[in-house]
Amino acid sequence: DLKHYEDIVGSITNLAQDSFRNLNISKDVANSVLISLLKGPPSADSAVSQTQAIYPRIIEELFASYHKLAFNFCLQRTQNPELSNDIAQETICCLLKSPNPIDDITHWINRVAHNLLFEHYRAKKSEQALYRDLYSEAKLIHQLCSNAGKISLEEYLHKIPESIFDSQNYKSYLKLKAYDSLKAYAEASGIGYEKAKNRSRRIVKDLKAEILLAMGWQASPEILNYNQYRAIQSFIRKLLALIKADGEEANETLSKLHPELPKVLSGYKSIEDWGITMISTLRFRLYLFHLSPEQGPLASTLFITLNKQNHVDVKDCKRNVFAGEYSIPANVQIPKEKGRIIWPYEKIISLLNEKSS
Repeated sequence: DLKHYEDIVGSITNLAQDSFRNLNISKDVANSVLISLLKGPPSADSAVSQTQAIYPRIIEELFASYHKLAFNFCLQRTQNPELSNDIAQETICCLLKSPNPIDDITHWINRVAHNLLFEHYRAKKSEQALYRDLYSEAKLIHQLCSNAGKISLEEYLHKIPESIFDSQNYKSYLKLKAYDSLKAYAEASGIGYEKAKNRSRRIVKDLKAEILLAMGWQASPEILNYNQYRAIQSFIRKLLALIKADGEEANETLSKLHPELPKVLSGYKSIEDWGITMISTLRFRLYLFHLSPEQGPLASTLFITLNKQNHVDVKDCKRNVFAGEYSIPANVQIPKEKGRIIWPYEKIISLLNEKSS
């Protein structure tokens, strides 16, 4: 029943937040616990007792999945199982000891595993070929994620997925690049210079987003194409206008977007920064950040969808909680077991305790 469900979710949330202050794993843990309870036989025990009984096993399974994610990411690039195990182990240690809040764990694990591989091969002169490959990939990603209005892909064609070369975005980019100047492109296309400039921005933006998504990147505003990016910016400006209006009518409009939105954005006077992560096709997490002199930093997450016309619909929202920062002790040792990596619950908790002590 609903009360039983709420008791279980509440118990899980408290346990996860107490143990993992910087990791947003409550929903993943809650889903696993609920599935486990539904599969098991009925019990007369309270929701709290049932949750506490299976919680350590669920945490072990969750971190085993995180380890597998890091391992597969490394193995795909190195074809070296032993090295992939070591890097995956180190990645999970970094995850548990991160002093900063981590909301999108999947993206974080891929990014840190990539950086650890990069550092490993930079130190090994015998593996310069792979180092150069990783370095080239990093330079391409940096270019695609920069705000520069132009891109130069010739040096990185070997890193770009084959599917891109048949896309309309890439063909439009090649057509644009065929002219010596934007003025020449405008004249050949029979359009004005300003229209050519806007078209050039759209072509570059759409191609950047398509390449990033094809390479497996699912976070940051750069994954949005031109129209999606403008739709999100327009939506944020709409929220800003309603926040600044700060009246009953403005709150009613916010409530129509989502009933919890006035509470989630309470205290916001402006939006200093924003970020976005793709959940699935046309479904995203939108992160809003405000640095309030009175309340300190405020952060909120809006779960949104974009339809084919790029209309933004808010499906859910929440206020994020900053747990604080923790220094990493100088004597931290990364546990390694050759050929196999095990993450028992006690080890996970001990690493967390080392971080907070």
